[in-house]
Amino acid sequence: MKTATDLHRTNEKVEETGKYVCAAGKTLQLSHGDEFPNCPVSGKETTWRHANHQHKTGDKVTEAGYYQDADGQKIELKIGDTFPSCPKTGKPTAWHHV
Repeated sequence: MKTATDLHRTNEKVEETGKYVCAAGKTLQLSHGDEFPNCPVSGKETTWRHANHQHKTGDKVTEAGYYQDADGQKIELKIGDTFPSCPKTGKPTAWHHV
């Protein structure tokens, strides 16, 4: 079974029912056994990640976008950036897409 850190690609089978976000940032509810669809924005093949997946301080950013930490601090990150410590406390934290 894949872990939550894996990116899923168009036409792969969904292994865990839930909300998934494509590389363009659109969220879809997908069920176990479905196939990951093309991007709803571009209509082309894309990658998908589980919407509830969290990233930790020090992890590399694999999808650009806005992220929020446990304190509610929001930042915009680009692919290749590193998830920072909490801007408010300076301590390691968890981040998720918003």
